[in-house]
Amino acid sequence: MVQTNGATDTGDLIRLVGLKKHYPVLKGIIFQKTVGIVKAVDGVSFAIPEGQTYSLVGESGCGKTTTSRQILMVEQPTEGEIYYQGKSMREFTTSERRDFHSSVQAVFQDPWSSLNPRMRVDNIISEPLITHQNLTKQEVKKQVNELLEVVGLHAFHAERYPHEFSGGQRQRIAIARALSTRPKLMVLDEPVSALDVSIRAQILNLLKELQQTYSLSYLLIAHNLATVRYMSHRVGVMYLGKIIEEASPVELFTNPLHPYTKALISASLPAHPNLQREEIVLTGEVPSPLDPPSGCTFHPRCPVAFEPCPDQIPVIEEVTPGHIVTCHLFTGAEVPSS
Repeated sequence: MVQTNGATDTGDLIRLVGLKKHYPVLKGIIFQKTVGIVKAVDGVSFAIPEGQTYSLVGESGCGKTTTSRQILMVEQPTEGEIYYQGKSMREFTTSERRDFHSSVQAVFQDPWSSLNPRMRVDNIISEPLITHQNLTKQEVKKQVNELLEVVGLHAFHAERYPHEFSGGQRQRIAIARALSTRPKLMVLDEPVSALDVSIRAQILNLLKELQQTYSLSYLLIAHNLATVRYMSHRVGVMYLGKIIEEASPVELFTNPLHPYTKALISASLPAHPNLQREEIVLTGEVPSPLDPPSGCTFHPRCPVAFEPCPDQIPVIEEVTPGHIVTCHLFTGAEVPSS
């Protein structure tokens, strides 16, 4: 079995192995030349089993959305492989590619811009149905009404336009559209960050109910660690295009290993106002992926950096079963005494 950051290929719906996405930086208008490479995603490996949620967390620009765009086949990887149900997506035939696009759907961050304001709700939801299935008008209407009921809306909402709904209702419509093709995997890119706090829990509960009902797999991209902890089966922490730690949410939040993960958790709101936590403030800014630091890319901001960090790239270590970290603190390097 193939080992990919603690997950094997048994029962995996989708699996990424050494995924990279590099963008050339060009100079000149007529005679262009490459003057640099932006390493947006730089060797990412993880797996999502059927019916489970894998979350990616990290600061803006760390490569989370670029990773999801490659899974959605919006962009092609520079290197590495993505396996869907055991087959490399590079080897898909035309019919397999078409089936894949109906099996993998996305729900985006902003429900105000992700829905066409000129289309009625029934047309928004039915568009994927008409594209991927051969149905009569009556069958399409029936499925649209059923999907609206599934996401907590009513059949009479089908005749309305997006501007007639609140943000939470619009996101329910977006979820209904994504469900219309009976997908196996849904990419959730910050699905509740644009919503009122009072609505977020409703949408998250809806997503969990749908996952249980339809055995959906989710790739969740989020900044809010409370959302990640509630929704996830496994969590990957990204920094400058790499996954630097991966574990179950319980293990990650109770026993974070990487200094960057500790800083992220320290910066989040505590579960209880009386809970005391160590405050970790990172210095400096996130380095540019155009010119990442040598060795461990986190070392310029790391509060515990020591001798091998600036020069040697740390290897992946499985510290406890299923808990993986990429840090010299766990590679056997001699840590200087404080």
